[in-house]
Amino acid sequence: MNRVLRSAVFATLLAPALALVAAQASEPANVKELQKARHDHYHELGDSFKVIRDQIKTDKPDLAAIKSAAKVVNDASVNQEKWFPAGSGPEAGKTQAKAEIWSKPAEFKTAIKNFADAAPKLQTAANSGDVAAIKTAFADTGKTCKGCHETFRAEEH
Repeated sequence: MNRVLRSAVFATLLAPALALVAAQASEPANVKELQKARHDHYHELGDSFKVIRDQIKTDKPDLAAIKSAAKVVNDASVNQEKWFPAGSGPEAGKTQAKAEIWSKPAEFKTAIKNFADAAPKLQTAANSGDVAAIKTAFADTGKTCKGCHETFRAEEH
């Protein structure tokens, strides 16, 4: 009976350790997937900014294209902080996310909020069809991106 009890206690104590080892073994793949998803989200966001930029430079902007791109920008501004969980920075592998995101969380949160405040205004302007309003809102939203990039984004290699 002592042997059975010892085995049960040992198994009970060993189970959490084995679960931790298993979680750590699967973590790199999850972090890499998260980093890739984040990178893909930002490429989509960048592509949408390019659509708007190119369209507002033409004599006859494609308002439907601007409206669609502005929706992508606005959607990206929601819950952006979730794209940066602890452990998904440079320590986890190649990423443009600088360590300052995690070492200066209040500043990063402010930068994200600035973008989240500007993006809906861009979508509202795009939905209005007023090209002058779109240009203004686009410039304002772009400034929030630049402000974040200067501190929290490394150049792509």
